[in-house]
Amino acid sequence: MNSLLAGVVLFAAAFVHGVAGFAFALLAVPLLVLLWPLREVVPLVALFGGTINGLLLLSLRRHFRLRRVLSLLLGAIPGILVGVIFLARAPEKDLRLILALLLVGYGIWGLWNPRPRIRLGEGWGYFFGFLAGALGAALNTPGPPVVVYVTLKGWSKEEVKSTLQGYFFLLAGLIIGAHAFHGLLTGKIFQRYLCYWPLVVGGLFLGHRLYYRLSLKAYLRLVYGILILAGVLAWP
Repeated sequence: MNSLLAGVVLFAAAFVHGVAGFAFALLAVPLLVLLWPLREVVPLVALFGGTINGLLLLSLRRHFRLRRVLSLLLGAIPGILVGVIFLARAPEKDLRLILALLLVGYGIWGLWNPRPRIRLGEGWGYFFGFLAGALGAALNTPGPPVVVYVTLKGWSKEEVKSTLQGYFFLLAGLIIGAHAFHGLLTGKIFQRYLCYWPLVVGGLFLGHRLYYRLSLKAYLRLVYGILILAGVLAWP
């Protein structure tokens, strides 16, 4: 039964990610930890995260600009080191509470201000990248800080989604490397990855097809709604 439920969760999370450009880990992690230990879930979701972000980046490659993600990526490197330490030592309940409060708070604010007038400069990328790296390594949920950053840049939905994919793809490589270094990747993790790969890719493909039917306004409202839902799911 756990295997079937895990497949449903992974397919649904990949579908939502295909539509929004993020949220695979946000949705998958809090649900999968009801079935498996957190230290097995996080490395598995990291492997899938690298896969789906790479596939979406390939699809959106003509909208991607590397310069948009450099500050985020550089800020993420020290954040990943902090996050891995937290994963190994900090109480899971405390980490999930912090994440839930951040997600719900920003999601509600975003729905209230769907096109905020605030515009962030490039320098803010280092700060939000650090937060993303720490959350990514600790809970495999690097999305929220990056989503906050890109939604405050005034970009088109193609620029937003391609930037998210490029950043998450590069970040996933760093996180997977950190997990491997700390011995968190095991044979069981790779077996599950191969078992559920078709479901994840199938959900991603269907979600990405739906994405092209959305306007910018609808896309942003979907993004903020997903953040609120993920915050509720992450609540300890």
